[in-house]
Amino acid sequence: MGGSRPKSTSTLSGGSGGSGGFMGTLVHDGLGGKTIGFFAGVALLINNITGPGVPSLPNMFAEAGWLFPTVCFVLVWAMSSISTTMYCEAMRKIPGNSHFRGRIEYTSIVKYYFGRKAYVAAQIGLNGALQSLNIISVIQSAQVMDNAISAIFGHSCGVNISPFALEYGNSTVMPESIAGWSCIDTNHVASGNPWGCHLILSMGFLVALLITLPMGYFNLDDNMIVQVIAFVITILCWVIWFVCCFFSPAFAHEQWHIPAVTDSTFSWASQAGVIGTILFNFGFVTTVPSWVNEKKAAVSVNKVVWLSTFLCCSIFFLMGVPPAMAFQQHLAGPATGSCDSPPCAQDLMGLYTSDLAPQTLQNSHAMHTILLVSVYLFPVAAVLSSIPVFSIVIKYNCIENGWSKRAAFVWGVLFPWIVAIPLLYQPDALNQFITFSSLIFVSFTDFIVPWGLYIILQKQERSEEERLVTSPATYGTMDEAPMMTASVRPSLSASTRKQLSSFSADLSESEEESDNDVTQGDPHQWLSTSSSEVALLNVQGSIDETVTNGVGDPYHGVAEHSALPESWRISPEVKLFTAAVLVVVMTVAAIAGTVLQIQTSATIQWNCTAVAA
Repeated sequence: MGGSRPKSTSTLSGGSGGSGGFMGTLVHDGLGGKTIGFFAGVALLINNITGPGVPSLPNMFAEAGWLFPTVCFVLVWAMSSISTTMYCEAMRKIPGNSHFRGRIEYTSIVKYYFGRKAYVAAQIGLNGALQSLNIISVIQSAQVMDNAISAIFGHSCGVNISPFALEYGNSTVMPESIAGWSCIDTNHVASGNPWGCHLILSMGFLVALLITLPMGYFNLDDNMIVQVIAFVITILCWVIWFVCCFFSPAFAHEQWHIPAVTDSTFSWASQAGVIGTILFNFGFVTTVPSWVNEKKAAVSVNKVVWLSTFLCCSIFFLMGVPPAMAFQQHLAGPATGSCDSPPCAQDLMGLYTSDLAPQTLQNSHAMHTILLVSVYLFPVAAVLSSIPVFSIVIKYNCIENGWSKRAAFVWGVLFPWIVAIPLLYQPDALNQFITFSSLIFVSFTDFIVPWGLYIILQKQERSEEERLVTSPATYGTMDEAPMMTASVRPSLSASTRKQLSSFSADLSESEEESDNDVTQGDPHQWLSTSSSEVALLNVQGSIDETVTNGVGDPYHGVAEHSALPESWRISPEVKLFTAAVLVVVMTVAAIAGTVLQIQTSATIQWNCTAVAA
């Protein structure tokens, strides 16, 4: 499939976007084609946004209350959506990539606008963000797979790479903690988990690896059928979880509430994990360029992005607040790692597969079976389906910048599984990894970098607008004017448009009087009659670059992407100021969240035997 596909090449047109331009330097051998439709695109983004983060959302609401998380969710939803569309606008304005005709990945976009040094920083940030997402997904998948194996066979087994003694509360050594090969029931570890703090290569880990590894070999468009099926299954799982939380004693006794802000005097109450957890769930911008490169021409970036993020925001509230109301006392907070009534579940899946699940459901064989099947199916459908996507994005960025396919596969696909082994059964490893990776990597790559690119883009467009108005004759060939006017057209002010319309009208009259005027010293000799008409129409916004395309061109009649509607007539200055403010806000929030999380983590005492799958 992916390996046999003909080379994916960029369709370059006009200006500096030819084969000798920046786009022509990129390697795209054997990558995917432009075949992803609207529904598949929505399914892909929803899977990427909601994958491993949803089961731990109730923990955040239980620890922090509903007020601060709600405010952060709404703000980050809007900020991440506009960040994505801004990044895509900067992406399509690279010469040779109008309508996303060509192909360029996340780090190469940074390289084009910021240069080599920023490109290196972007590579570190991208790989840090996506590898963190993959490592988290691997931990979550392996733990739930161990639970599934335990439910079916009574226990899950594994190789203990670092055997050392762990004791029960009565100082009795757990024999499984010192054995090189041991088997435990990961669904029933309330009395102590002998695998806690050990390096365990478990059966659940191996099963998850075998399911995921083949998908990482193929291209993104090859995985679309998997993404659509996973999307449908994931929705069914969420519906079951949502319904099951209403069987909890809290709802039965009408005690279903969480405070707006939790009482800070409780050891398990904290606001420190909110920003990191929410950023983690909206850390999807880095995967968008790979989707845009392989979407069909007529698929609107804005419609897919805003619809997907709105649906995800709704899902986050539905899957976060009611379960938090139902199980608040048993959910380990992402910052403190503790709860009101131990044993504490690290996420909703861990709770539903343990003795903490509502007793009404446990007493009904049919209902309990349906619940367990949904929990065991979720990591296969949602989490495991997202791992190949993140791996493929990393692989694409590596291949585009000269890595061999084998090296890119090892780094993008195999590496996160290797790193996840020592973290699999560490105390609160999942929540801590989510928080710190989000604050350090996701805030940078998914928010600060896209807004920074947009700032550079607006500066360039403001400069081009000034050059166009003050000295149109400075463009050396007739092709440069249409390309340039098309790139700045969305942000031209009304006065600038009026000046350009007047200039083009004068030029047309001059050309009608005599063709010789242009060649005998006319200061606007760089334009022919046809090119001046194209330039004028582009500036007025009546048409875009597609006027030169044939009817059979898939991009014919397709509007160019713009982060903000062109009809709003927002000036580059306003766009630049808005992006700069967003950069400052996110930087301050990330630094404050990191400091607060470090302070909270420093006060936590880890208990190895309390590690729950």
